[in-house]
Amino acid sequence: MAPITRLTILSIVPVVLGAACGRGGGEDDPVVAKAFEQTLHWSDLRQVVPIGTAAEDSAAMGQAYVNNWLHKQVELHQAEIHLSSSQKHFDNELEDYRNSLLLFAYEEALVRQRLDTAISADTIAAYYRNNADNFDLKDDILRARWFRVGPGQADHEEIGGPLQGWPPGTNERSGNVAGGTRDHHHRSQRSVDHPQALRNEVPLEALPSGAGDGFRTTLHMDSITWFLHILELRTRLSPSPIELVRQDIRTILLNQRKLRLIEQMRTDLYHKAVDDQQIEVY
Repeated sequence: MAPITRLTILSIVPVVLGAACGRGGGEDDPVVAKAFEQTLHWSDLRQVVPIGTAAEDSAAMGQAYVNNWLHKQVELHQAEIHLSSSQKHFDNELEDYRNSLLLFAYEEALVRQRLDTAISADTIAAYYRNNADNFDLKDDILRARWFRVGPGQADHEEIGGPLQGWPPGTNERSGNVAGGTRDHHHRSQRSVDHPQALRNEVPLEALPSGAGDGFRTTLHMDSITWFLHILELRTRLSPSPIELVRQDIRTILLNQRKLRLIEQMRTDLYHKAVDDQQIEVY
C-alpha cells in the first residue's frame, strides 16, 4: 500500500473530523491505513486529533499517528512470526494487570467518597513538632526588609542612625508569598527568601559573620544608601519554618488517612466474606 502523504491527510482530516460532529458511530468508517491484516480507521484517528484543531495541526497530528501505527504494526508482525506459542501466552499477565486496574479503580472511588480531607492547623502543628527533624532546610533562607534612599532624598544619618525606624512615606507591607512569610519593605514591593535573592536586590556580597535574627546594617554605593534589616535567618540543615512545609505535611497526613481507609476496607470486606461463608480453605 502506498504511504499516506502529508497532502492526503491535510485534505481529508479536517473534512472527516468536521463531519464527525454530526454523525453517529453507525456511519461508514473508512480505512486510512493497512499493515498486513490490521487496519486503521478514521474513528481511531479522530480519538487523537481533537475536534476543532486547525487544519495544519490536524494534518501533522494525523500524519504522525499513522506513521507511528504503521511502524508498530510492522514490528508486531515480526514478533507474531518469530515468537513461539508459549512466548506469546500472556493470559496470566493480562489477568493480573486487569485485576490491578480493577482494585486501583475501586480504591480510588472509595477514597473519593469517604476520605475526610479536613485537617486542622493543630493537627499539622502537632505533626511538625513530632517530626521536625524530617523537614531540615536544604539551603539557607531568610526574611528581610530593606529600603534604599537616593542622593538628596533625605538625610541618611537622620534616617539610618541605628536603624530604629524607616523613612517617612516608605511603602511597607507584609504578606504571604509561596514558600513562606516574608516582609516587603521597598518602594517597588520586593521580597526575598534566599540569600542570593537578597544579593540581587542589595549590594551585599555575603552576610557578615554572626549576622542573625535582628541584624541591621547600612550599605552605600554610587550615592545610594540601603538600610537592611534581617528579620529572621535560618541556616541549612536547621528545621524549616512550618509555613514552608505546611502543604507537605497536609499531603503526608492525607496519604496516611488514605492508606488506613483502604486497609480498613480490605479488613472489613474479608471479615464479611468469612462471616457470610463466601470463602474457605480446603
